[in-house]
Amino acid sequence: MQSQTRPSLDIYLSLLVLALVVIAQGTLFSRLRIFDVGPNLLLVTTVCWSLVQNMASGLVWGFAGGLGADLITGMPLGTSSLALMAPCLLAGFGRKTVFASNLVLPVLLVGLATPLHGWIVLLSQQAQGRSIAWLSTTAQVILPEMALNALLAVIIFPLLRGLALGIGITPLEK
Repeated sequence: MQSQTRPSLDIYLSLLVLALVVIAQGTLFSRLRIFDVGPNLLLVTTVCWSLVQNMASGLVWGFAGGLGADLITGMPLGTSSLALMAPCLLAGFGRKTVFASNLVLPVLLVGLATPLHGWIVLLSQQAQGRSIAWLSTTAQVILPEMALNALLAVIIFPLLRGLALGIGITPLEK
């Protein structure tokens, strides 16, 4: 009987953490500015969760978290979901490497995921008819955000690994 209630508890705790991340991103992290850009807690958390748990779980976090972020920011519904789900595919492939439990992999994957995420958002805005300065936006926003997100991954990855162990999920199963 305990095995039937345990998975639902894991799901509820995971969704609670995700909801807190979405709220923190929409309130605190949207106002936090370093070098005129802010870190993307939701992106970092989604990529790191994909590494800790698995790609499917990361895709769920990306989809649900993206919908929540779009509702908070007013972006067209689905934009953030698409931009968050694409990097989860990278993380899913990264789990199979020798460095899967090393801190270097999440930092590297978050660094690679940041421009991918940013360009998908920009492409969505361009599809809506907005004029996008791709080069300057990449240089002035996406690249500095990439550095902040990589630094944030150093903190978030061990926290999520500890959370996964705490709720009974064996992280980084090979």
